[in-house]
Amino acid sequence: MKAIIKFIPVFLLVTLMLAQPALAKDDPYMLSKGTWEQDYDDQWAIKHVKVPEAWALVGRGKPVVVAVIDTGLDWNHQDIDWDNIWENKKEKPGNGKDDDGNGYVDDIIGWDFFSHSNNPFDHDGHGTFVTGVIAAAKDNGVGIAGINPKAKIMVLKALNSFGHTRASYLAKAITYAVDNGAQVINMSVGGKNLSKIEQEAIDYAYSKNVVIIVAAGNEGIDVSGFGPAGGDKVITVASTSLKDDHPSFSNWGKQIDIAAPGADILSLRGRRTDTMLDIPGVKYEAGTAYVGEDKRYYRASGTSFSAPIVTGIVSLMLSNNPNLKPDEVKELLQQTATDVEVPGVDQYTGYGLVNAEAALSAKPGFFIKAAIDKVNVVQDNGGPAVQIIGSMDADQLESATISIGAGEKPKEWKEVVSGLSGKASGDVLGTVKADHFRGSAVWMIRIVVKHKNGQTREARFRLSLG
Repeated sequence: MKAIIKFIPVFLLVTLMLAQPALAKDDPYMLSKGTWEQDYDDQWAIKHVKVPEAWALVGRGKPVVVAVIDTGLDWNHQDIDWDNIWENKKEKPGNGKDDDGNGYVDDIIGWDFFSHSNNPFDHDGHGTFVTGVIAAAKDNGVGIAGINPKAKIMVLKALNSFGHTRASYLAKAITYAVDNGAQVINMSVGGKNLSKIEQEAIDYAYSKNVVIIVAAGNEGIDVSGFGPAGGDKVITVASTSLKDDHPSFSNWGKQIDIAAPGADILSLRGRRTDTMLDIPGVKYEAGTAYVGEDKRYYRASGTSFSAPIVTGIVSLMLSNNPNLKPDEVKELLQQTATDVEVPGVDQYTGYGLVNAEAALSAKPGFFIKAAIDKVNVVQDNGGPAVQIIGSMDADQLESATISIGAGEKPKEWKEVVSGLSGKASGDVLGTVKADHFRGSAVWMIRIVVKHKNGQTREARFRLSLG
């Protein structure tokens, strides 16, 4: 089965205010703002999700191997350190033999599955951009700082210079990554329908405890049926804007696990590339996304660049704890995410905006859950009342409260049930007399669950009367 897949890396060049503290030592763009006349820091995105704070929490674990399945890599870029490129030590360079017997000759740093060669160089720029977000050199006196500059990048080219590929190439790349020691796979690629061969490769990676991070896609549609983002056993990442809301390009749906910044992201520009050029439906003038006098950096928007933010953070988590399983990684990311957009889990951002500091601080098993499933009208002490059905839980549950507020966006909340302390799953959480719902045709019901560490999670339910 042939699957034509096209990444759409960019759509918005946002000019909204967002200032963050500069927390790097020797990377010019981590210290600067306004380089392209914008009113926010040049590397606003990784600062916004607390990556600099997370760096202080990283121990001395072994470098994590991150497979980037994309358009390849410009390994000659000044902000790519050769020490951070994975090396197949079982292969002898240049002897024309498959020394390790893995089916690939002289695959020293990875493989080009599209042209069937050991030269996965990037002629498009997309893969170089993605790799820069994850692992650009840090404190080297030039350019940007990658999220995990100690990661080992396995370069797997499975897309051509037009962003096209086949499902079989992606499946082969996933299998190669797993068989050659990758712990995390980044896939900023997608298309309609998830093929059987892709899902089988994803299942194989999952069975070997390899974490797969995928971009939700940039069509602004329901991600259901979108591959691989709509499948299971992956972590699907949507985009947020500078205001933490949902940008129109980002795909949405119940498969969204988490979100990361995807607007005006700064990273590396591959030599002789202009990634946004000639993308159907995108108005773009050649060269306008170049950054710096040397034009070696690039800015773009899209879920393609949200995914590697999460991938970089996951690689930091695995550096500290290499024994984390894919489900544990997902749970930690979700449970430590910052709730944005609609309160609670929603179809635009999943559990919320990824938080690097919180993810690295939390221990496996940490969670907080809050949900309101439905309400029933019942008789309570001779009068009508609203019975609230839902769930509340945490690994260390402190308490929970239920409040109500008038209108779609309440200006104030009235606490109607307090002191909840027992765990519940699909149970009656509380009963509220009907008199409390006078004065408005629409009410919001809110439950806030509190962990013993002080962190809270909330969920809301819209009640329409009549």
